Amino acid sequence: MHTILVIDDDPDIRDVISLMLEKAGYKVVLASSAQEAVAMVGAHDPAVALMDVFMPDKNGLELAMDLSQRKKGMPIILMSGRVPVQSDSIKNFTGHFGVVCSISKPFTPEELKAVVSKAIAQSCQ
Repeated sequence: MHTILVIDDDPDIRDVISLMLEKAGYKVVLASSAQEAVAMVGAHDPAVALMDVFMPDKNGLELAMDLSQRKKGMPIILMSGRVPVQSDSIKNFTGHFGVVCSISKPFTPEELKAVVSKAIAQSCQ
């Protein structure tokens, strides 16, 4: 069973994503900040990190750079409800700093399951 690290400052979003992923058969660990995410990577060795792009303490792109240094090869999925994931500001990071996929909020359980499966296989392109 793969462990997925969900990083989002909104507790409701974390809870909904957690339920979706657990129902899909994944183990889920949650972080509400960049600092907590770094600790979770060390403690739980997740297969994938799914992170919001916009957070108060560090944005998702900065955190992706940090996490990619701490756990080389861990696929990262960026998610955003503010900026379309097709925008250059997000698309340009795909393939860099561990970012392999992106997903726009809101998403369906099927879309989430598909992007996580692709990230694990590192085949989002």
